[in-house]
Amino acid sequence: MNDHPDSESTAQESSVPIAAPIIEARNIVKRFGGAVAVDDVGIAVPPGEIHGLVGENGAGKSTLMRVLAGILVPDNGSVMVDGVRLEPGSTRAALEAGISLVHQELSLVPEMTVAENILLGSTPTRAGLINTRELKQIAAAALEEIGVSVDLDEPIVRLSVALRQFVEIARAIARNPRVLILDEPTATLTPAETDYLLDMLQRLAERGLAIIYISHRIPEIFRICDRVTVLRDGRLVDTADVAATTPQQVVDNMVGRELKVDLETRREATAPGEVVLSARGVTAKGVNGIDLDVRAGEIVGLGGLVGAGRTEFVRAMIGADIKSAGRVTITVNGREKRLSSYRSAVHNGVAYIPEERRTDGLALTMSVADNIALSNRHELSRFAVLLRGKIAKFARSLADTVGLRPPEIRREAGDFSGGNQQKIVLAKWLGRKPSAIVLDEPTRGVDVGAKVEIHRLIRDLALDGTAVLVVSSDLPELLELSDVIHVVRDGRIVGTLPGDVADEKSVMTLASGGTGLIGA
Repeated sequence: MNDHPDSESTAQESSVPIAAPIIEARNIVKRFGGAVAVDDVGIAVPPGEIHGLVGENGAGKSTLMRVLAGILVPDNGSVMVDGVRLEPGSTRAALEAGISLVHQELSLVPEMTVAENILLGSTPTRAGLINTRELKQIAAAALEEIGVSVDLDEPIVRLSVALRQFVEIARAIARNPRVLILDEPTATLTPAETDYLLDMLQRLAERGLAIIYISHRIPEIFRICDRVTVLRDGRLVDTADVAATTPQQVVDNMVGRELKVDLETRREATAPGEVVLSARGVTAKGVNGIDLDVRAGEIVGLGGLVGAGRTEFVRAMIGADIKSAGRVTITVNGREKRLSSYRSAVHNGVAYIPEERRTDGLALTMSVADNIALSNRHELSRFAVLLRGKIAKFARSLADTVGLRPPEIRREAGDFSGGNQQKIVLAKWLGRKPSAIVLDEPTRGVDVGAKVEIHRLIRDLALDGTAVLVVSSDLPELLELSDVIHVVRDGRIVGTLPGDVADEKSVMTLASGGTGLIGA
């Protein structure tokens, strides 16, 4: 590994693939306004190699891949396939050269069938009409290639998130690619589904496919990748054989600094205040009469397996979804108010960070400043007219608070990486100084550096007296943050664990049907 700061300029020159690369990016530079997202980066991948690409959110990974796939035109540099330069910014040229990109955010059409989605953009026709028989044959072959069985006529909207991810990969495979690029493909998968996906990628690589694998999950990189490239602040830090490096060295190169917080360190116990957010008998689809209290200055964690009803509960509790029974109240300065709708929850000081930040948390085509203004219109307007100068000052302050990188408040939210988008969602609500905040999977798809920063923000909220409720499938995160953990199974709280004694085994025992310490 190259630990010296000056190693960045020579790293890409020192890493030479053993075989001739199928795909090679040379000296790629990409700017957005005054910000350099990718700065003189090169990467080369030979056939049969799984090449890991890692870096913090905002390091330039997704931007580089979008250049390789012809979605973005580089400001400098070139993309080569078999030594032949591709037309810059041409998705058609990239596809014809055999480059398929599976985005982090799925791009399937919910109302269309599995088969129609797999062949979307390349639907076979005969005499001007869709050739349904050929459509299904090609789609079935793509699914068979990745070893997944699903009804070709099933609408995507009826599939689980995991099956949608596999359909997205089948769509890429149906194009007969020579290069497959995957951006955080396991972010929404269970451990078993992740194992299956990783095994499948290894089988595809053995058949000669060149694979570029982007992930924040370092263990996955070390499980399946042959080499790993690290980006930081848009620059190439190092490319190394996985067998010749360690996870800690990779993380050190990613962040370029010592992490100030140990991800496995528990939150120190504090004395919580009065109950702020209270739910009694909340019942909704997938939720069976849950009682729960969150106190001022307390971080309450909700654990459980996928489908246990955690998200359904918090959405029903705050009025984002309809509840069939139950009562939810918020108490501030001794005054109790009943929350009857999402609007009343927001009005009375509840903030909600949703699981799906891109669809439910942000207006992607609006700027950072305008996104922040959406949740703070009353404070940023006069006589119903938004004050642009006040918005800019307000947004800059919040961008600094959450550590947005780069801190460009006029840039569209959709142009930022996943971790920075999550920071924008947090900034929106921090501006309202909430009395209670509900966070659903707050660091899903976020790199280790951004994860530390988001954890710091959550802790700071609790220290300021905010009542914090966190839903997380990341057990180390849940254990690190929570003062108390309620475990949900089958739409009910089946056990409660004090944060200072909870461990992964006790949470998983409850989640899978065992017994716990309190309330089992």
